[in-house]
Amino acid sequence: MITNLRNLFSSTIGKFTALAFIVLIGILFALGDVTGNASFGGLGGANVAKVGDREIGLGELRDRVRQSYNQARQQQPGLTMAAFVEGGGLDQVLGQLVDGLAFDQFATKIGFSVSKRQIDGRIADIPAFSGVSGKFDQKTFENFLRQNGMTEAQLRQELRQQLLLEQIGVPIGTIPRLSPGVARPYAALLLEQRQGQATFIPASAFAPAGDPGDAALKTFLKQNVSKFTVPERRVVQYALFDRSAVPVPPVSDAEIAKAYKDNAAQFAASETRRFAQVIAPDQATANAIAAKVRGGASLAAAAQGAGLSASTTGELTQSAYAATTSDAIAKTAFAAKQGDLIGPVQSGLGWVVARVEGVTAKPARDLAAATPEIRVELGKNKANEAIVDYYNAIQDAVNSGASIEEIAADRKLKVEETPALLPSGRAPGTPGFALAAEYAPMISGAFQTSGEGEAQLATLVENEKFAVYSVKSIVAAAPPPFAQIRGDLLGEWRFAEGQKVARDKARAIVKAVEGGKSLTEAAKASGPNAGVQTIGGRRAELGQDGKPVPPELALLFSMAKGSVKTLEIPGNRGWMVIALTEVDRPDPKAIDPARVDAIAQPLAPAFGNELVEQFAAEAKRRVGVKINKDLLETLRKELAGTAPVGE
Repeated sequence: MITNLRNLFSSTIGKFTALAFIVLIGILFALGDVTGNASFGGLGGANVAKVGDREIGLGELRDRVRQSYNQARQQQPGLTMAAFVEGGGLDQVLGQLVDGLAFDQFATKIGFSVSKRQIDGRIADIPAFSGVSGKFDQKTFENFLRQNGMTEAQLRQELRQQLLLEQIGVPIGTIPRLSPGVARPYAALLLEQRQGQATFIPASAFAPAGDPGDAALKTFLKQNVSKFTVPERRVVQYALFDRSAVPVPPVSDAEIAKAYKDNAAQFAASETRRFAQVIAPDQATANAIAAKVRGGASLAAAAQGAGLSASTTGELTQSAYAATTSDAIAKTAFAAKQGDLIGPVQSGLGWVVARVEGVTAKPARDLAAATPEIRVELGKNKANEAIVDYYNAIQDAVNSGASIEEIAADRKLKVEETPALLPSGRAPGTPGFALAAEYAPMISGAFQTSGEGEAQLATLVENEKFAVYSVKSIVAAAPPPFAQIRGDLLGEWRFAEGQKVARDKARAIVKAVEGGKSLTEAAKASGPNAGVQTIGGRRAELGQDGKPVPPELALLFSMAKGSVKTLEIPGNRGWMVIALTEVDRPDPKAIDPARVDAIAQPLAPAFGNELVEQFAAEAKRRVGVKINKDLLETLRKELAGTAPVGE
């Protein structure tokens, strides 16, 4: 977590994406359950929590969960609200709100503060709020808040908490180095080696072959509704426009003449030169190099003999060469002939010895000769200005709340409509339908907006093709009709039933091993495909190169020596039984000091993380946190689709 802190504070807030603010404190604090074991009390009305003297209302929490869900769906387009809630999304958002309010109040009590001017400055620095000029734009700011369902007060509160955390969290969480005495036990832990045995009991081996009937399958569907739910789909209306739709005024002769006059130097006669050169630290060395070159040696060889190296410039004008040497040297260099040696002459960097390697002369061009080039360039500029003006006019209409039908009618654009789409662009109800890959930004944007009917703009091909679009309707996530998925339900039910048998087999194996049998004997007695294999390794090797740690190894390294445990394989694939037989941990005092130092360095952030977590926990303890668990559970059911929408 402290890595996230450091990465955050080494960059600007402008690097945050649109909805980063609503999860700000959650990113910074990786905390545990905020409810503890305290019973509910002291809250009234529709308040889910009370943090110090602040309250978190049901409506506020609901809105924040939806915002966080929309953000999560940008990374996982097929994510449903039910799956988000089941995966801990509701608890995480509540934790973020509680953490932020507790931290804010505690920091204020111990004397820290944030001024309105600091928050204003932070807002002004956020690129998402910049207009065409690159500076803060009030309309862009208001449009951002509206699109993301935030109020200015909410944003300011989030930024206030961030600024407070910058003042307190970074100093607390930054530990430059751990002492060897502290690091040695951890080094021993990382160097620990374990070995054990594992056996796998597949659910498929015990899956029933029969059909339980519709009633049982419907009950199974109800219990596993999220697994069979088709993600939310959206019908998108859109109108395309590109450069061909934008009239471009012709380039006049007067404009060409003016451009020729304004850029006279560009069309005048010019000369560029390339030089091979070496810069010596003193005149004596430079004289020696020049003497060798005049005697027939190459400049590169002469420079190498003096322990230096020669370089060759690109094509330079006299003024460009003067900028790297001096006006006098450049004047002399451009008066010399190709092949002539220049110097030694003194510059600000040392003594220069140079040879003229090439001379490129460009003759002057009169107005007639330059006209074709100028006409093309001015035409491109006018076309760019025209499409920018056209785009900005549509953006203004979007910002003012115009519908896509109104914008299309005003601009004479054709409105088209997609079938109900998944975030991937597929249309499950319309086989064969496919959108071109360039439409991806539009579809992505359609699934990020919070509701229907709101016009948006998307760039399909940079500077070339665009779309104004809106979500016409939203098809809520739901399972397909029972008859349509009955076959899939039957297959999943069989595996789920087989999983129950596999679980019982695994528990029987554990009981047998604990009764004195070897894992091999117990596994053999359990049934088919119950072979035993050896597993193990060194703790420090777990998760190397960013690879996920196999679940069986993660369990093995959390067990006590001589113990045996079960492990469920997700997806009703079966169960494993793991037995830990050997643990070899080195004596901390015997570990090479260099290795201890190497391990101590990455451990410092972990200690900093622990201190930040302790500070945050203390903030919640000091201000006091109470959770209305009944109301929270009601909201959980509502969001998961198993209860009516609360008021």
